[in-house]
Amino acid sequence: MSPVTVVINKILLGWVAFGAGFAVAGGFIAFISLIGIVTRLAGITKTADHIPVYENSMAMGILLFNLLSLYQPVFSWIFPTAGYSIIYLSSLFTGIFAGCLAGALAEVVNIIPIFSRRVKLRKGFPYMVKAAALGKCIGCLIQFYLFNL
Repeated sequence: MSPVTVVINKILLGWVAFGAGFAVAGGFIAFISLIGIVTRLAGITKTADHIPVYENSMAMGILLFNLLSLYQPVFSWIFPTAGYSIIYLSSLFTGIFAGCLAGALAEVVNIIPIFSRRVKLRKGFPYMVKAAALGKCIGCLIQFYLFNL
């Protein structure tokens, strides 16, 4: 192939990747808005008049962390523990977001009441929820320590 063809192919591939990224990000933000995480948290905190600010902050956070994931800057030039502090802080917020997403999905789907009616569960419902949470925690720890070496 000629160099011009290679350049045109790379430009077209870049545009397709850029468009696909926008489509996936837009779908993700629409999905999160659809299941109502932002409105639910605003209702709980009684700050429903700030919902546009929350949604814009969420979109900007997604954009920022996508850029950080893509370019992976080094933060140790600030001071030696800054990189670890940023990682810990972003991990905390990522965990909070994942917990809210899982809770919203479980609430939207209403899987726990449907499951308890299907298996005719009358007693021990809190134990079932605790066992599911403990199993998820143990599974995450096993994945982190055994498969992420």
